[in-house]
Amino acid sequence: MKNKPLSKRKLHELAKVFNNDLDLVLFFLKWIEKGQNSQQAYKELHPDVDIASAGVLGSRMLKKVRVETVLETYGLGLENYLEQLKDGLKATKWNDFTGEREPDHKTREHYHDKQGRLLGIEQNPTIAQQFNVGGKMTLEFIKDDKG
Repeated sequence: MKNKPLSKRKLHELAKVFNNDLDLVLFFLKWIEKGQNSQQAYKELHPDVDIASAGVLGSRMLKKVRVETVLETYGLGLENYLEQLKDGLKATKWNDFTGEREPDHKTREHYHDKQGRLLGIEQNPTIAQQFNVGGKMTLEFIKDDKG
């Protein structure tokens, strides 16, 4: 599925966010298009630059981007996030047998975990993985960064 091009109004709003730095606007849009890969974004905008330099220069450009500001411009800031979290904690579903609304605990679980991590009550789960190397067993703990 192809993304629709930005309207002139949206492009103008985005330019204002970046203080009318059109190079930064183009980089930001390309960064989104390339799956948030600054190296690929920079390389596509500057094909004459070698790949290693594109990584460094893309990283420098990315430091100038304040994603939070962009999100706020489109009404997707902290207030919106917390409102969505609050709504998720109240999720309901239809009971197929009674035809009534009831709490949707499966949906609420994700939002409950997220709220707990934000409040410092819950922690990201730690996953233990076992490896056998040369006849010796080792355990490696991997922290899950989801959330």
